[in-house]
Amino acid sequence: MPRAPFRDDLRATLTLALPAVAQSLLQTLVFLADRFFLGHHSAAALAAMQIAGPLTWTLQSVFGAFGVGTLAVIGRAVGAGNRQLAASALYASLGVGLGVGLGVGLGGTVGLDALIHLLGGGGSAAVHGEAVRYLGVVLPAMPLLFIAMVCTQALQAGGDTRTPLAIALATNALNLALNAVLIFGRFGLPRLGARGAAIANVSALALEAALSLLALSRPGIPVSLRFDSRLDVRDALRRVMRVSGGAFGERTLYHTGYLVYVRITNGLGPVAMAAHQALLSLESVSFLSADGFGVAAGARVAQRLGANDPSGARRAGWIAALASASLIAVVAVVLYVGAAPLLGVFLDDRAEVREGLRAMLPGAFVQVPMALSIVLLHSLRGAGSTREAFAIAVLGSLVVRISATLFFVHGLHLGLAGVWLGSGSDWILRAGLSAWRWHLGRWSRVKV
Repeated sequence: MPRAPFRDDLRATLTLALPAVAQSLLQTLVFLADRFFLGHHSAAALAAMQIAGPLTWTLQSVFGAFGVGTLAVIGRAVGAGNRQLAASALYASLGVGLGVGLGVGLGGTVGLDALIHLLGGGGSAAVHGEAVRYLGVVLPAMPLLFIAMVCTQALQAGGDTRTPLAIALATNALNLALNAVLIFGRFGLPRLGARGAAIANVSALALEAALSLLALSRPGIPVSLRFDSRLDVRDALRRVMRVSGGAFGERTLYHTGYLVYVRITNGLGPVAMAAHQALLSLESVSFLSADGFGVAAGARVAQRLGANDPSGARRAGWIAALASASLIAVVAVVLYVGAAPLLGVFLDDRAEVREGLRAMLPGAFVQVPMALSIVLLHSLRGAGSTREAFAIAVLGSLVVRISATLFFVHGLHLGLAGVWLGSGSDWILRAGLSAWRWHLGRWSRVKV
């Protein structure tokens, strides 16, 4: 591999990835702060997030699958210098985001009680009530969520990850400030608990959508809402949805497998559940960092393919994957060496800490294959090869993760360590398969 192209691609990848990583970590910080505030308000409010959090994440992930097509189509258009197609795809995706948001918001609001009972009902009237108060505010605001998501992906596909980071700084600061005021009822306001957290989140979403639309209204940028020539939104919509079909199936099946995996974990009892949540909180640093590199990889791959440079696209995917794995390897060592004090930040009970320590070794070991698979799967999606990503996800999450977790937990009776060995088996398989498919290069011939 020539040294100059490698250095150029590494520099371009880091330029895109580092702001995206910072944005992801900032979202994690706000997530943890939200839980901190609610935990100090009441146990019921915090417990309600175990219903509201997975539900809103699942809705966003599954129904936001069209965003994969948004990034792939706009990225290729930018790489080809086709600003008309980029603008057309942006308008098409905003229309889909608005429609999907309205549908999900209306359906979720009407079926709110059924959704809460599907996730266990909360176990008490107090938890159920807090969940209703939170979701009753958040679900109708789903159009704001999807519009903000489309805008962020459009900016990233155009090679701009700094503007989404700046917007995230402003909106997350607003979210934190409103949480501190509304949850506890400061400055003469009533204590709103989970409803206050929901109002804060929706306010931040409204600001994010407004600022993102404003950013995309600037003239002269690669992807802009200001385009004087005639747009072919219908053709762009077909392209976006053609790429997104596989992503929708992938995310639907992934979340199905994930919910089964969660049920297996919850069957181990409250000590293992608490330790598992602490481990997930620590792992989020690795996961979201890898996801930031994945965003950069998907955008770079789409742009290079749009510029008719498949070798540059291949190189960009490998560079992002190896850079992410190098960073995450350092994180994994820190997690393992500092396991006891890190778990102590989240856990007071010694039994919970001991359970977490037993699972930390497989948890730390799996971080590197997880990083590789996340970035390479993003690269496949950026190339428009969502069917390959779909097949890998089905085999990993539905077949390997569930069967391996059942074997380690119930066959070998390894407890929470078995849960993490099960997920590790999934990530190792995904890393191997995604590396193999990326090496074959058939993704470079996919039309979008």
